[in-house]
Amino acid sequence: MIKTNVGMLVGSIVGVFVLVYGTAFLFHLLFGRYMLEGGLANLNYGVLALLCAVPFVLKVLIGRSNRSTNHLILMSVALFSVLFVLVHLVMLLSTEAMQGDAVTRMLAVFPISALLLVVTLHFTARNEKMS
Repeated sequence: MIKTNVGMLVGSIVGVFVLVYGTAFLFHLLFGRYMLEGGLANLNYGVLALLCAVPFVLKVLIGRSNRSTNHLILMSVALFSVLFVLVHLVMLLSTEAMQGDAVTRMLAVFPISALLLVVTLHFTARNEKMS
């Protein structure tokens, strides 16, 4: 398990980039198309990865450095990964390549869901400590 804040910070950023680009590439291999028009060269994949990494990075930087916080971050990344893969798959199968307004909405929805996961798990862990 990663024990330092720097390790958690780098791991969160790299993990989200691998998740975003990895699922895009894997789904391209399986279904022959990308969610975003232009494929992996579309910079919106990078923007999406950065925006999704922000809540996890903030939790690492602002949160206390202890074992339960690290466990919380890993749990929230795992839950976000499952949600991201499922929603990414549904969006890929339900539409052609996204463009315009749909991309803007997607760039807002995924990071907000990551933020909600981190906040929810933070309060859940805090309430468990109080009990």
